[in-house]
Amino acid sequence: MPAVTPAVVAPAGPLSEIDPLLRSLIELERSSPDGCIVARAVRDESGTIVDFEFVFVNASADRLLNPSFGTLEGRRITSLASGPSWFARYLPIVETGEPCVMEVPFSKGEYFIRSTMVRFQDGVLSRFVDITNTKRSERERDALLVQEHSVRLEAEARARQHQGELNAVKGRLAQSEKLAVVGQLAAGVGHEINNPLAFVSGNLHVAVEQIALLSREMDGPASERLRETLQALEEARRGAERIHTIVKDLRTLARADETRLVPVDVHAALEFSLTLAMPHLRHKAQVERQLGKVPAVRANEAKLGQVFLNLLINAAQAIPEGDPLNHRVTLVTRLEGTRVVVEVRDTGKGMTPEVMSRIFEPFFTTKAQGEGTGLGLSICQGLIHTMGGEMGVESEPGRGSTFRVVLPMSETDVTATPAPARTVADVQARKRVLVVDDEPGIGSVMRRILGRVHEVIVLQSGREALTLLERDDNFDRVFCDLMMGDMTGMDLHARLAEKGSECLSRFVFMTGGGFTERAREFLQSVSVPRIDKPFEPEVIRSLVAQAPPRYTT
Repeated sequence: MPAVTPAVVAPAGPLSEIDPLLRSLIELERSSPDGCIVARAVRDESGTIVDFEFVFVNASADRLLNPSFGTLEGRRITSLASGPSWFARYLPIVETGEPCVMEVPFSKGEYFIRSTMVRFQDGVLSRFVDITNTKRSERERDALLVQEHSVRLEAEARARQHQGELNAVKGRLAQSEKLAVVGQLAAGVGHEINNPLAFVSGNLHVAVEQIALLSREMDGPASERLRETLQALEEARRGAERIHTIVKDLRTLARADETRLVPVDVHAALEFSLTLAMPHLRHKAQVERQLGKVPAVRANEAKLGQVFLNLLINAAQAIPEGDPLNHRVTLVTRLEGTRVVVEVRDTGKGMTPEVMSRIFEPFFTTKAQGEGTGLGLSICQGLIHTMGGEMGVESEPGRGSTFRVVLPMSETDVTATPAPARTVADVQARKRVLVVDDEPGIGSVMRRILGRVHEVIVLQSGREALTLLERDDNFDRVFCDLMMGDMTGMDLHARLAEKGSECLSRFVFMTGGGFTERAREFLQSVSVPRIDKPFEPEVIRSLVAQAPPRYTT
């Protein structure tokens, strides 16, 4: 604003000199609820506007503006602290004739005024409206919009989180479905293998026993040839037992959908998993065991085996090929208080802290695309949590990893079921045995195992067995296959139970491991002995020897 020289400034003049029309307007504004101010230009000798003088201020304007500026009427803009900004707004209005509308906060934003400024003759008329309530409403609206926006962002974040969790659940479900299919396949394959394996194994046992007797009775070259044959049969029998162990492990894996927690021997679970993992390990590293004396844990055998199998395969994948003699996978067990600790250590490439912090996240994987889903460790941790345990990892790049599983010890330990005691008199007493199995080889091997001492009747149909037992149930033992085509062992048992047959107490079910849900429930609901195929001849003989008394009429 130009400097003002009072000696040469022309006075603005009294209000009476204002245009009569404007004076009439001002008179109307005196009682208006809206504020009104009239300011006339003050010019110097050259006609330049150097100030503005307030020639009219109505009561409303004085009420609105007085707290900040005091009484304005008769004062000039230059007397105000904010005079330069007022002058800067007023001057273009007079010079260009363009009106100006602005909102002005007062008292640190406690209330607001909207000012509308227009030119009249040689001055400016300003009308003021209190818009405090409007501004408050706008601020409340803006706050609500901000809050709504924040809530929306939070909702979107939760939706993304829930979607991620849903995707993780879908991934686990898909993985579980795959495992269920694998389990069903394993159960089916195990059942189909166990049936022929039962009579292969049984016949080998019988052949070994008979040839051993012959070799002791003969001398000379013939005896030597028999001993070679006996050795070959023994090796074949051990091979059959190895097949039986593998199939048993497959059947354990097939029960991964069971949720019941029972006492489990962690060493047996480790050995089971190690058997399945060895094709991945044997060309990568040496396996070492540092197994302490630990009690059974409260767990699910199949699920625990699944966890150990996953850890062992991961350990194999972490070890580079080409140097198996200098790499180790070490299995460690120890007891810490009331919890059993199982560690799987490897000398592989290890992990960075960043990778280790995310290793249990669903879908996180360091494997190449197509080589892994990133669900294995996440699922394993979930399985261990369902058993009341914990799972953690320690690792260092270039120095391998240690995965640690901690499980609560079981209140009851795993104890081996003692073999049934038998006496020579029991074995030699001739008894009557019925064998029901739709696999012809099973009947043949049972005849060879028992037929020299006992009367053995073999049927290949559940319906034929029902017809026979309804007519004649005077058997010391009934060995019955659980799953048969025309009538299952379960159905045969139910039909005989309806008739109150005495022979039900002498039933023994044989199974190759192909359990259905109905079969599981049945075996849990009836107190009938069960033997798994393939079976040892001594087990069959003992069961016959210890058969409950037969009631004869």
